Amino acid sequence: MSGPAPAPPPGRPPGVPDAQVLLAAARAVAAEDEERAGVATYLALEDLARGDLRVAGGAAATAHGGGGDDARLASRLAAAWSVLADADPAVTVQDALAVLADLELRPVPAPAPASPPASLAAWRPAGWRVPPRAERDAEAARVHEAVVGGRVLRVVNHHDTPLARREELRAELHWYAERFAPVTAADVHAHLDTGRWPSQRPGVLLAFYDGFASAVECAAPLLEETGLVGWFYPPTAFLDVPVHQQRAFARAHEYGVLEHPPGRLAMTWDDLAALAERHEVCAHTATHAASADVRSPARVADEVLEPLARLTEVTGRPPAAWAWLGGTPFDALAPGDRAVAAAGVRLWTSNTALTRLPAPPAA
Repeated sequence: MSGPAPAPPPGRPPGVPDAQVLLAAARAVAAEDEERAGVATYLALEDLARGDLRVAGGAAATAHGGGGDDARLASRLAAAWSVLADADPAVTVQDALAVLADLELRPVPAPAPASPPASLAAWRPAGWRVPPRAERDAEAARVHEAVVGGRVLRVVNHHDTPLARREELRAELHWYAERFAPVTAADVHAHLDTGRWPSQRPGVLLAFYDGFASAVECAAPLLEETGLVGWFYPPTAFLDVPVHQQRAFARAHEYGVLEHPPGRLAMTWDDLAALAERHEVCAHTATHAASADVRSPARVADEVLEPLARLTEVTGRPPAAWAWLGGTPFDALAPGDRAVAAAGVRLWTSNTALTRLPAPPAA
């Protein structure tokens, strides 16, 4: 969500950061435990439902006062991408977006690491292939175009939010609530249709991944306290695992488990139904799967179709959005991706964009 941008937090560099500032932030973000922190980023807004990746007429920049703020953010993105891509051949524009958000969006930036990380690139699932530089430049150019047009969302991604860090999370959420407006799925669709947002305040999308009970015990009450809206992405099979097996299941499927007393690690289906009354419930496969691993009809049924049906049954509506492990973009040639689109999920969450998919043909 664009709109008039708030001033950077005290001590943050104004204007376009120089290379040393960008590289220092990149090292801090790359070394940070993303399962432990609320990691901020920017996502481009894309609309495949219109047949391309743009909002018709580029209305977003003029409809709610984005203008110069969008141009400044685009300039900073171009600088960040140039510096990071030259420094590390594995980075993508995702890394540049996270670095900018660390400098400009988070209340407390990632701390400087004790030793430099091996790479400036974010974690990726096993088997992920680094695209050639030309492909990564093209992706960066597409995201840059969206930012110039005001088609950008401020996003903060959380995973486990244990009670041990409740006061830290409370301070963070109050900081966002004082400066930003919550974003719902309806807001995103309305913006893609009209180029307008319901608030003149810049918006923030708060995502909570992996179906932890801590999202219910810690995060949800703080969202109520601050009036913010959460987007919850639970892998559905996790909710059905017996309590005594949940930690082993989490380890086996690459969930980052933080400090928890003995007992339930996953939220319940009743918890999820209650969250759906005010928040957005989204789909994140059954077990925490990546698109590349869901190719056979059986795997598509297990990881896509059954989770979507169960979420719809429990919450009373289709999931607001979809995300794979690793945040890969929509690929119409991938069997699992096609199944998500055919099931009628309209929003696709990747590492660089929130994309609206075309509505499936009427039966």
